[in-house]
Amino acid sequence: MKPRRHWWVWIIVGLYIWMIFRNSLMIAEASDAASSKVTYALIHYLQHFGLYADFHTFHHYVRKLAHFAEFAGLGFLVTLAMHICPLFKSRFLNFTLFLIAIPAADETIQQFVDGRSSQYFDMLIDGGGILFGGFVCYVLILIFNDLFRRKRHG
Repeated sequence: MKPRRHWWVWIIVGLYIWMIFRNSLMIAEASDAASSKVTYALIHYLQHFGLYADFHTFHHYVRKLAHFAEFAGLGFLVTLAMHICPLFKSRFLNFTLFLIAIPAADETIQQFVDGRSSQYFDMLIDGGGILFGGFVCYVLILIFNDLFRRKRHG
């Protein structure tokens, strides 16, 4: 498999990063309104099970979980892209570039958006999401490789 033929995977990664940055460019009121809708829906859903939560506390965790999930998707895509068509010979360098550069750029963007701020803790959450998504993808790659190896030999 020649890596040059599969450059399209990096276009998908680039589009996903664009989506992350687009979310970061939302002014505070728009971002808050979007996450508030999700929070209200989740609280309403939890109430069906007799569980109740304070909106503001729950909203804070919903926003942090959204950061984590958004970057877990990126970690998954970057790991898949590295497996198909690495940018550099070192897979560690490939992954580290995204692990550090994208969360830092995302938080930097937020410094210049009305009502938003940059937080180091969010960069840690973002990095954790990338690591988690990358780990899930890597485990799935190992499983699929093992399954296909067994089919060929079994």
